[in-house]
Amino acid sequence: MNEQKNIDEKKLIQRLSQGDEMAFEILFYRYRGKVGNFIKRSVPPQIDLEETVHEVFLRVWTNKEKLDEDRPLGPYLFHIARNIVIDELRKNLKHSIYLQDDSFLSDFCINDTSLKLEEKELQNWFDSALDKLPEKRRDIFVMNRFENLSYKEIASKLNISENTVDTQIRRALQYFRNEIKKIKMFLFLNF
Repeated sequence: MNEQKNIDEKKLIQRLSQGDEMAFEILFYRYRGKVGNFIKRSVPPQIDLEETVHEVFLRVWTNKEKLDEDRPLGPYLFHIARNIVIDELRKNLKHSIYLQDDSFLSDFCINDTSLKLEEKELQNWFDSALDKLPEKRRDIFVMNRFENLSYKEIASKLNISENTVDTQIRRALQYFRNEIKKIKMFLFLNF
């Protein structure tokens, strides 16, 4: 294990970009714990942590030819993990967990019309929450999450720094996390 840590990361990234599976494995074992801890703090407990970590590294492998050996791998991994977490949070905003659970639906005999009505209410809630964000933050969030623009593209388009884009995205996500907590508490108290 100590031997693996001593291997120069630049060389590992270079080998990985050429398809070296051993380099990928070394980097996986080097970073999986840190990435897992980041994800664990960010997603709801019902999300499979191990599967999410594997998704991060699957994306690294899929895009291995695009890796830049002069840039550290850690920030790139956390960027991928953050995007996956955001996708998961978005799914949870659009579809409440109990709506996705077939056993819950069958136990309580919720019909399709009722399900569609609740989905529409959740979508309305999300739209309303999105509208409450400050205008610039909302625009940045929409460009990144719905128009799939990178931080760099957004920064260029709005003539602001990438750091500002990152800060605004983080604040928007924190706002949504807080709103989700309020909904969970409301559902818990009224169930």
